[in-house]
Amino acid sequence: MKRAYVFSLLFAAQTAAHPALADEVEFYRDIRSNHWTWNGADPLVLQGILARVAEAGAGADFVDISGAGGAPVWTEEFASAGDRLRTLAQEQEALGLTGAAAALYMRASAYYSLAKYPLIAPNPAEVAAFEASLETLHRAHELRGFAVERVAVPFQDGEADGHVLLPRGEAPAGGWPLVIASNGIDVNQGEFFTFAEDVASRGMAFLMYDIAGTGTNAEFPLAPDYEELPVALAEALGATDRFDEDRIAIMGVSFGGNAAVKLAHTRADLFAASVNVCGPLHSAFQVPEDQLESVGLMYRLALYDRTEIDGGADPAGFLAHMRGFSLIDQGVIVPGETVTVVPILSVNARNDYVAPEFDMELANNSTVDGTLIYSGTDDHCPQDRFTVMPQIADWLEQRLSPGAN
Repeated sequence: MKRAYVFSLLFAAQTAAHPALADEVEFYRDIRSNHWTWNGADPLVLQGILARVAEAGAGADFVDISGAGGAPVWTEEFASAGDRLRTLAQEQEALGLTGAAAALYMRASAYYSLAKYPLIAPNPAEVAAFEASLETLHRAHELRGFAVERVAVPFQDGEADGHVLLPRGEAPAGGWPLVIASNGIDVNQGEFFTFAEDVASRGMAFLMYDIAGTGTNAEFPLAPDYEELPVALAEALGATDRFDEDRIAIMGVSFGGNAAVKLAHTRADLFAASVNVCGPLHSAFQVPEDQLESVGLMYRLALYDRTEIDGGADPAGFLAHMRGFSLIDQGVIVPGETVTVVPILSVNARNDYVAPEFDMELANNSTVDGTLIYSGTDDHCPQDRFTVMPQIADWLEQRLSPGAN
């Protein structure tokens, strides 16, 4: 298990007050109610849990990690919600009601995902919640007729892995098109939920993996060349008969979008399309040392953990490391000059404090075939996932269909 960092904390200060709470309180965690509702959580259940967590931590600087109840209150509350739904799912499955069971397993996975969030130096309860989130998610997929397989490849001095969701039926001649997708530093591989099924229902396999430094790939420190991990997965699957090596797309949400855009430029031989959802490409990595503590505590601790660099003790070294992720500083994108033939779809909210419009336009203008969609404003990542995720699935289907490129 990685070491934990406890510091008072590249992105932006977050005051995560929940509007349903009687008094404005501050959470250490970034509260994303709209996103979590798309995941499958019930808004009223969320409201009740957040209120109870706030009550348990009343008077603390951060109600979800301090106070009478301490950090476990968050995990216990969300894990209990997941347990209740998993029990109901098992009862429905025993009765042969697979559709109802699948829906309940999916909702249970959403709560287990919240119970472990953000999975920084996790305690045993958070590790158990992470495992339960994947177990219930995979069972939901299976009950809906999709096969889920673990994929593992040698990487650096260990083994990198992910889980691939396969379309129903046999692979077509030439193999299935493949979408390789990750989230960021605090959202893990399973948290694509029904989007993965939407993609697979269109005849494309969907490989979900955790970026370096996170989840099941936590053993590999997050470094500016972390895109080598999805490359290893893509090359391994592309070499098999079940997948079409000429129709592989790379997709990244939040920090994962950095690698998705980079690979559209550096590995056009491997990837036929790229999806960048709110990925930081340059701006967030230019934070000066005197502004480091303006970064939200959760994000700082996550980055310290994922990179294995003690930014509290060595802020200059940490920030130098983070500047290495800039695609401009790497020379991958030269504004106004760099051009890739790989189509890039970029999706975000306007005025995102992590990936501002400059970064989104940087990606969009760097390709001969760019599409840029905004959903919402003044927040990190697109706000109406119910609308934009089907658009992403449509775009991937168009780009990976036979003869598309």
